[in-house]
Amino acid sequence: MAIIERTADIAASVQQVYMASQDYAVRYQWDPFPERIEVVAGDPERLAIGTRVRVRSKLGMRMMVEFVQVKPPTHAAIVMIDGPWLLAKFAGSWVFEASAANRTTARFRYSIIARPAFARWIIEPLAMRYFAGVVERRLAGLKAYCERLGDDPASS
Repeated sequence: MAIIERTADIAASVQQVYMASQDYAVRYQWDPFPERIEVVAGDPERLAIGTRVRVRSKLGMRMMVEFVQVKPPTHAAIVMIDGPWLLAKFAGSWVFEASAANRTTARFRYSIIARPAFARWIIEPLAMRYFAGVVERRLAGLKAYCERLGDDPASS
């Protein structure tokens, strides 16, 4: 199993960062990964455990994920329900913790199990390298977006 974890210190409140991360109306303004995000089961305005989301990356990778944890404003976690053949399992969590007044530590963690099992030794390091870059760009985008807005999400 490959584990990717990255953190970023963001000069914004936990509430601001969480809202920006989970609001699909603004997601395209900061997130460089998705080409399209579509809530296919559940309320798109209020994510909850069991909400299913279809994601298509800018590289064309498609994945259906389901929220398994939603705890505003600190936690959101998903598992892959359906996705690229090379991924046997994929899960991710985004955790937001106040690190000081109006500062948030954002931690993105993904776990990947590749298939076929006999080729994991080569596929998982490649997947790790790819997703590590994705996570770093996503965190950088979220940080820039939240710090540009300050603590006023209505200014987007």
